[in-house]
Amino acid sequence: MAVVHTKRSSMLANRRATYHSCMQISVHFMSQIKRAAGCSSETVDVPGPMSLRDFLRSLADRHDSTFRGMLLDDAGEPRRTLLLFVGDDHAELDRELRDGDIVTILTPMSGG
Repeated sequence: MAVVHTKRSSMLANRRATYHSCMQISVHFMSQIKRAAGCSSETVDVPGPMSLRDFLRSLADRHDSTFRGMLLDDAGEPRRTLLLFVGDDHAELDRELRDGDIVTILTPMSGG
């Protein structure tokens, strides 16, 4: 009986460790948001797990108001006009990120 309790305690501890583990996410900025970020890429440590939506909110908090305004709307939601990729795949906001993921953010171009 003690063995089962030990295994269960170990499983719960592993689950908690996974939930609160730190993830490294690399971000590549393209077009205007690159200028607002002041760099073409950065690596960010965030608690995991985290959705792409929550990651973008966290990222906005790390930068100035110009960057934040390009990334989030007045309600604090990621702008619908952003093109978001995780790796080579177009990504929806509810996608859960994993340690080591590479997020690319592309703002739409305008002008002629």
